[in-house]
Amino acid sequence: MLILHGDNIVASRKVLNQEISQAKAKDKEVIRFNGRKLTPTELQQALESKSLFGSERLIVVENLLSSPPSKTRTDLVSYLKKNLFENLILWERKEIKRVTGFIKAEIQLFKLPPTIFQFLDSLAPGERKHSLPLLHTCFNQDSAEMVFYMLARQIRFLIIANDLGEKGLNNMANWQKAKLTRQAKKFSLSQLLFFHRKLLKIDWQQKTGQAPMPLSSQLDLLIASL
Repeated sequence: MLILHGDNIVASRKVLNQEISQAKAKDKEVIRFNGRKLTPTELQQALESKSLFGSERLIVVENLLSSPPSKTRTDLVSYLKKNLFENLILWERKEIKRVTGFIKAEIQLFKLPPTIFQFLDSLAPGERKHSLPLLHTCFNQDSAEMVFYMLARQIRFLIIANDLGEKGLNNMANWQKAKLTRQAKKFSLSQLLFFHRKLLKIDWQQKTGQAPMPLSSQLDLLIASL
């Protein structure tokens, strides 16, 4: 069993995709589940039954350990802890504080460097002299794709905070809500929406091969325009 978790989802996704590609190269059947909707019967059948064509299987379950507490989740985790499954990968989009009790599990934690959060917190109109050096440090520590993902997420949060205030930021700690609301007040809603449209254009250009420059350079120019 392989458990991949942590807030650096670009890095963890890369490892997951590599494992899936290797499995397919060996003609293994790959079965993927959403851990929030998975039932014990579905998981047991996938892990214990044989493939229709007799090939080996790789089972991938996403966001099981981070799903809301329930009897189903408890039953699934208990089942996995009691059995040794070498053909199973658990992928989580955030860090799981206690990952113990799984028989011979290989556990990999993917953490974001603190600088990226300093960069995101620094974003404000007229603050590019502070934000740009932090952005460049982020590029030295992580991929441009990860920085883009975190930047896009931050802008979405700021749009919600600017428009709805703390009440729009569900499932967040109070300190996170307060910090985002304070930062959102430094922008107008139109500024945030304009910034978000620029991010969408960059994303489209990168995915369609029409980007005029590398992603890191595009983000550099975007932050310089603040």
